[in-house]
Amino acid sequence: MHRVGVIMAELAEATVPLSLTDLTHCTGLPKTTVHRLLASMCDAGLVRRAGAGFLLGLAAPRVGVPARPSFALPRRWYLPHLVELYERTHQMVSLGVLVGDEVEFIERIYGPERLDDGAEDADRLPAALTAAGRVLLAFAQAEPPRRPGKATAGAGLARSLADIRRRRIAVHADALDTGAFRAAAPVADRAGRVVAAVEIGGGGCPGVCVTMLVEQVRRTAHALTAAARCLN
Repeated sequence: MHRVGVIMAELAEATVPLSLTDLTHCTGLPKTTVHRLLASMCDAGLVRRAGAGFLLGLAAPRVGVPARPSFALPRRWYLPHLVELYERTHQMVSLGVLVGDEVEFIERIYGPERLDDGAEDADRLPAALTAAGRVLLAFAQAEPPRRPGKATAGAGLARSLADIRRRRIAVHADALDTGAFRAAAPVADRAGRVVAAVEIGGGGCPGVCVTMLVEQVRRTAHALTAAARCLN
């Protein structure tokens, strides 16, 4: 059990998937032992595969993860703003909150140009892999933890989050490579804490102005922030 706890402790602090080699190096355990334990933990739902690496699974207890403020704005208050954003852009609109190291989408409005990447049908995704998740991570911590063997990736993510905090907008870099996009902006509560993120995304349609869409998602995030600050 101690060895399982050591592996979970490493994964609990990770904002990017850790490979078998990363976990072997971080924990100091034999590679064969880590491989065997990861297989058992995946079967139990404590760990899940993420590409060539691993992240905590949905069944894992979130021990040591600081509680984040919940998004208390009633659906009848925020849904009209999301619908208005969809009507203006006809792109997919989402509202996400941070749950541990993942973003959970509590509302989605689908547009006609859906991305065929499998992510649109998932209600919960690794935060670092989405525009909304990166916005939430940027305001949840000053700097993401860095892992041995992941110095370049960790430094790149840290720079990305710092830029998001400065500009208060995130555009998913990976999506741009396929001609598609995802952009997100933060929503704050009365205390100024970022508690949610509005995301817009879709296929790279001819004639679509990404700059205009970014400004639209900013506008919607500002409107939701204003609505949240009106609550008692």
